[in-house]
Amino acid sequence: MLIKIISIGNKLNSWESESIQHYKKQLPKNFKIDFINLKSQQNPKYSKKEVIKKESELLISKILENEFVVACDSMGELTDSGEFSCLLKSCQEMNKTISFIIGGSFGLSQEIKSKADKIFSASLLTFPHRLFRLILVEQIFRAHTIISNMPYHK
Repeated sequence: MLIKIISIGNKLNSWESESIQHYKKQLPKNFKIDFINLKSQQNPKYSKKEVIKKESELLISKILENEFVVACDSMGELTDSGEFSCLLKSCQEMNKTISFIIGGSFGLSQEIKSKADKIFSASLLTFPHRLFRLILVEQIFRAHTIISNMPYHK
C-alpha cells in the first residue's frame, strides 16, 4: 500500500525524520509512506486568498487520477483510530494509493476539499505541521496494528 503525505511546509528536520522513521520501520514492507513537501507560497505581495490559490495549484499537481484523497482540515469529520484503520483497510483492499493533503497555515482551498474523497480532522486542537505529520504517521502505524490485531492499540 502506498501512502502519500502531501503537505505545504518545510522538509523534515532531523528530530522529525528520526521520530517518523521510528514508526515507518515498524510497518510491513507493503506499507510505503512517501512525503511530498511543497514550499509555502506566503509572501507579503500576496493576499491570503492568492496564497491559498497558489498552494492549491501545487497540491493538486501532486494528486494522481485514481488516488483516494483525504484532506486534513480542522473543519473535517472527527475520526477516531478505529475509523481511521477502517479507511486504510478499505484503501488497501481496493489496492488504492491514499494521499493525505495538508495545507499551509491558511488552510485548504474549497477546490481541494471538493476533490477530496474524505475530509477529516484529527482533533479540535491546532497542531504545527511538523508535529501533525508525525501524528499522522503514528496513526498510520496504529491503524496497521488494529488491522493486524496487534497489541499496540489498547
